[in-house]
Amino acid sequence: MFLTRRFASSVSLLALFVLASCTQAPFSSIDRSKYKTVALNPDVKAPDHYVYRDITGKRSRGMVGGLLGVLIGAASEGPGFQRFKAVASKNPVDVSALMRRHMEAALRTSPLKLVAGNADTTLKLEIWAYGVGPVNNRELGGVITARATLLDRTGTTIWKKDEWAASNTTALLENLEQNPGLWPRMVNEAAEALAKKLVLYTTKSERTAPQPLM
Repeated sequence: MFLTRRFASSVSLLALFVLASCTQAPFSSIDRSKYKTVALNPDVKAPDHYVYRDITGKRSRGMVGGLLGVLIGAASEGPGFQRFKAVASKNPVDVSALMRRHMEAALRTSPLKLVAGNADTTLKLEIWAYGVGPVNNRELGGVITARATLLDRTGTTIWKKDEWAASNTTALLENLEQNPGLWPRMVNEAAEALAKKLVLYTTKSERTAPQPLM
């Protein structure tokens, strides 16, 4: 059952990015002659479970390829996932609340004025995956991937962007076990970086897969 869930998780992540990369407009491209205010939807959806990836599983998926590679990678990461689960359970993280806080901070300095209600637009955030993956070779870092969607007063989508970010802090799994406090630091850094990439970056970007989680 455990392997089945990890296999399904791997396939789901691959499916999210099966389409070719495409150019995405920045948040600053919104027509500010029509839209001047924004409210953040407080309901930030997130998966119930985090994702664990390591360099061994990533290499297995890369060398074998296809669904067989996904299955082999998931199997090889099983023991590491259990060890990371024990670490994360010591410092539980509400990733929805974390992302909401950082998105609010980013929106306060965005081109649109952040308001509590009756806004011209509403920003909806959906977290697709979060957890740890090989960011610095064998060292794990916090990673979050999400989609931001901007809706007008009628509920019509006027902008959206898919993005991911990783933490600057990285560590080997054994170091995480020795210092469980690194996990909340990692996921906080990833959340802050992701909010900035979604809202504050002013150049066009390519839609790319979250490599540490693949």
